[in-house]
Amino acid sequence: MQSAIDQFRISIKRVRDLIALHNSIKAQSTSALDLSDILRAALVLTVSALDYYVHEVVTLGMLEIYRGQRPEPAVSANTSKSAFSRFKVSLGGASQERKIALDIESWLETEMQQNYGSEFLQQSYQLSQLLPIISNSMVNRLNNTSWLENEIRETLGYQSFQQPDKIADGIRLISDKKLWEEVANNMNKRAKDIKQQLTFIVDRRNKIAHEADIDPTYNIGNRWPIDDILVNETVNFVEDVVENIHQIL
Repeated sequence: MQSAIDQFRISIKRVRDLIALHNSIKAQSTSALDLSDILRAALVLTVSALDYYVHEVVTLGMLEIYRGQRPEPAVSANTSKSAFSRFKVSLGGASQERKIALDIESWLETEMQQNYGSEFLQQSYQLSQLLPIISNSMVNRLNNTSWLENEIRETLGYQSFQQPDKIADGIRLISDKKLWEEVANNMNKRAKDIKQQLTFIVDRRNKIAHEADIDPTYNIGNRWPIDDILVNETVNFVEDVVENIHQIL
């Protein structure tokens, strides 16, 4: 799941570069030039980086669980299965794997022909010679989870992982840890305060993305105030949250 946090760090660097661009242009221009939309873009990109991180870390974590590289989360109270086990995939994706299993002879023949050539199939072998080859082919097939990755990405693609409760729901698919309690312990803050601040940030992001950041209590064209201090605090907070989420996973 390292690639998820690596991509988040790259995204946050882009956000910081955008803020630096704003400050550089502002230092060389007059107040008549309104540069505040650069900061609004930076805030939106910050929340997008958070959202993308959760999507990626959950997808990669679920694939690791399926391959047996990560333990499945424990069953939560009042349920008979973990969130991972309750995750639904389409019959179309699963049926392809079943078809291969039902016609394993044909599949193995194709695999060996592709990997070792036609001449390999025309020779005689002892079972002890073939078992490692068959085993290797089966392991490679089981580790080929492209169909499952597509299913996970399609299902999660309809979801947004920005609000604290939604993030916790996503992480629950790959971990049974009490997310915000552990993040709060690492950050030396109350879980309630962290969730409240994150909710405020997401609400502001939504005002920018869906309401053009317009303040309806004033004249037409007036927007909610924003400055580099607010945006830098937002970036630092979101970065701290994500780094701590990744640490506990």
